Amino acid sequence: MGRPAKSINLHAISGNKAKLSKETIKKRKQAEEQMTFKDDAIEAPSFLSDRGKKIFENLLVEFQYTQILKNVDSQMLGLYCDAMDRYISIKEQIDHDGLMPFGKPHQLLSHQDKAFERAMKVAGRFGLSPSDRAKLALNMVNKVKEETTNDNGFGDRI
Repeated sequence: MGRPAKSINLHAISGNKAKLSKETIKKRKQAEEQMTFKDDAIEAPSFLSDRGKKIFENLLVEFQYTQILKNVDSQMLGLYCDAMDRYISIKEQIDHDGLMPFGKPHQLLSHQDKAFERAMKVAGRFGLSPSDRAKLALNMVNKVKEETTNDNGFGDRI
């Protein structure tokens, strides 16, 4: 399995290890610039429960200042909210019944673990954990640094 694709800006920052030509870099930059999406109609997907919609709305408030959430992200964020809703529902049922009803581990524990794993996978895509936010921030800092650097091609030696 191949590596995940890097943006061309991130590729250039890391030193152009693949030795891409200037023409290839220019074409990829143009293609990436065309892949911008609107963020004017972000709505909770219809498949969410009331609690899932509440989670979605809370996250929208948190994301409003980042400007990274776009309309096309609604469904993916909805999947995270649905997984969290399921996790909470299962947890409430386990709390009600107890961890060891009838002397055996609760049968919903494995479902709870799966809902947690699903939520964490999607959460990573949106930077919902401190380490994921650090990765996103590092990429943003590198992008800003690259845009403000005026490299003369000689390592800043004249």
